[in-house]
Amino acid sequence: MTAPTLLARPSGASPRGGAPGVLMVLGHFPPAIGGTETQARCLAAGLASMGHRVTVLTLARPGAPARETLDGIAVERALTGRGRGLLFAVMYGASLLRHLRRLRAGHAVLHAHHLYLEAMATAWVGPRAGLPTIAKGAGGGPNGDFARLRRTGLAWGLPLLKRLTRVVAISAEIEGELLDHGFAADRIARIPNGVDVTRFAPAVDAAAARARAGFGPETVLFLGRLDEQKGLDTALVAWAGIVGRRPAAQLVLAGAGPAQAALEAQASGLALGNRVRFLGARSDPETLLQASQIFLLPSRSEGMSNALLEAMASGLACVASRIGGNSDVLEHGTTGLLVAPGDAGALADAVLALLEDPGLRNRLGKGARAAAVERYAMDRVVQRYADLYAALAGGPS
Repeated sequence: MTAPTLLARPSGASPRGGAPGVLMVLGHFPPAIGGTETQARCLAAGLASMGHRVTVLTLARPGAPARETLDGIAVERALTGRGRGLLFAVMYGASLLRHLRRLRAGHAVLHAHHLYLEAMATAWVGPRAGLPTIAKGAGGGPNGDFARLRRTGLAWGLPLLKRLTRVVAISAEIEGELLDHGFAADRIARIPNGVDVTRFAPAVDAAAARARAGFGPETVLFLGRLDEQKGLDTALVAWAGIVGRRPAAQLVLAGAGPAQAALEAQASGLALGNRVRFLGARSDPETLLQASQIFLLPSRSEGMSNALLEAMASGLACVASRIGGNSDVLEHGTTGLLVAPGDAGALADAVLALLEDPGLRNRLGKGARAAAVERYAMDRVVQRYADLYAALAGGPS
């Protein structure tokens, strides 16, 4: 489906009600799926439903149309880049500048996802077009945005990033890193990730949900990318201790990624057999969550995990490592249990406490659901962005 013609509107107003038009830019967008892509699509669709004109500028993708309308969003898959390292950065950066200039007319705000090349280009184009600029810090710690800038030799771009009108920090860790790198406090906005609390909700009939998924009554679920960052090697060591006391318990790993072969070999070496299941990538996370009793997230680093928010909204008791956004989202003993990253013994103790105490498990699950609805419901998060855009662009929210 071809996107509508983008007519220049000097005011930057939406053609559907006067709300500020927003031009978003990110490297990947659906059909590419990941945490950043999911959050961007939900935010863009929510804004479009409120009357904002939303255009998403992203990388060209084989098999995907160059232009289409998706959930009311005008998607432009026009960005290109060739080679690797510095060559890619130069080529991709030039493409960003060219297409941001081409599409900026008719938008009141430029919004980049990730503090990376997209944000640098946004910070360069926005002031020259008289437009406020926003970038979202998507991750902190050793796998976060600042670590990526250092790893790729692009830390020289920090002075440019500091010119952004606002930087959104989704967690206290990211806010602290922004301050440590010299970003002005009055340019930082704290807005968390959001979750669809209608799609992700507790099962009406738990037994029926388990039957649909083929899960047992003591299922612990991990949902996400199988990557070293997620700490699943620690989870498998912990699981070897858990199954001795709870032989009916099963750990289900739903997702795909570069660590899968190593994890499968580790599970085999620990003689875990069918006590661990690898499901591969799945498109029905709500089904898996409703069929599980506990959610596990033993990550070494996180921004703010979509899967954790989805598990909370689904009413699951959650066990997560005490890092990054996990510590913002979960309150230990009230909405979940937090353990030190890499501590297999503590992880096993926390999971066993929930398996052996249904009352505690139910209380934490109810607390998690209440927190998700109150603090992280997607409509609330979308409204906070709409308010921010309006304040910066001088238009209605």
